[in-house]
Amino acid sequence: MAMPDDPLDLNIIVSEQERRTGTLSIENTRLGVMLLHARGYVVLKGALPESLVTELRTRFKTIYEDNVQRLHGERHRTRFIGEGENGHSVFWEKNSRFRIFPKLRGPFASPHVVRNSFAESILAETLGADYYCKFVSSDTCAKGAIQQAPHRDIDFYDEDTVRGCYVNISLMHCGLHNGPTEVWPGGSHLWRSDKFLKFNLHPSAEDTANPAVDVFVSHLPSKKLELQPGDLLIRDPGMWHRGTPNPTDEPRTMMTIGYFRKDYYIEYGDPFFSMDENIYKDLDPSVQELFAPFFNKGDWRYWKLRKSQAIRRLRGRQHLSAPLRIWMRLLTG
Repeated sequence: MAMPDDPLDLNIIVSEQERRTGTLSIENTRLGVMLLHARGYVVLKGALPESLVTELRTRFKTIYEDNVQRLHGERHRTRFIGEGENGHSVFWEKNSRFRIFPKLRGPFASPHVVRNSFAESILAETLGADYYCKFVSSDTCAKGAIQQAPHRDIDFYDEDTVRGCYVNISLMHCGLHNGPTEVWPGGSHLWRSDKFLKFNLHPSAEDTANPAVDVFVSHLPSKKLELQPGDLLIRDPGMWHRGTPNPTDEPRTMMTIGYFRKDYYIEYGDPFFSMDENIYKDLDPSVQELFAPFFNKGDWRYWKLRKSQAIRRLRGRQHLSAPLRIWMRLLTG
């Protein structure tokens, strides 16, 4: 087999032996950990069974079409729609990009999806064996989506400790033709904040223009990632990246799952977008373990989440009094 011209096209191909054992080899685990550490991402080719990917894609298409109907049924197009009422999924949309949080039932609850055994060793080595999951969502780029500004999904790190990992699972061919993710690998996740803040470069805006950052990254090499159905991408949320336009009529979809160190909490996402007490009780024990902090009143993350939920509900009310708005600003800092 000919070697690709671009080393960034070299990925880890899950072997038949690894499929039989359900784990990566020591060599591939080491390679995966180091690639994630050094360039900010690693791709595991063929990490999900084909039959499961087909079921996920079919089920997700129904969920997506339901949410499009709900969006068009609104009197005003809003970015955030509901809390999953009447069995619907929670989702929001902006500029033809959908973030959908499917209920963790059926294929979406599969350990292959939420606690993939091939990703497990890489995540545990990077985040610690007691890492947890904050959300299970999806990234769907439809026709009309704009090119995002280069950004990171997490604050700058104050030290070399990586605080989280995002896992993207391709449910279809996510190629150069339909809105691939563009990344700036090679350490962008470990860039420090001082120089960026000094020169007023803020890589946090996604769906608004950020010309200063655009000029900066135009001088740096980037890569548009191509994923086949069943491929699994592990990336540092600090790695600079952006979504690109999808000119095709078919929405481009991949799943996005967020994992974090035990001692770190991110405000983004909510496990209860995808589950309730009953769904949680039905999950595979290995998947339950990832969400256990949010069902344990003795865990600080349980209370952190409840505070965030309360603030979100208050913000959703359109007729808050002025004193309540002031209180919310004080509460959120």
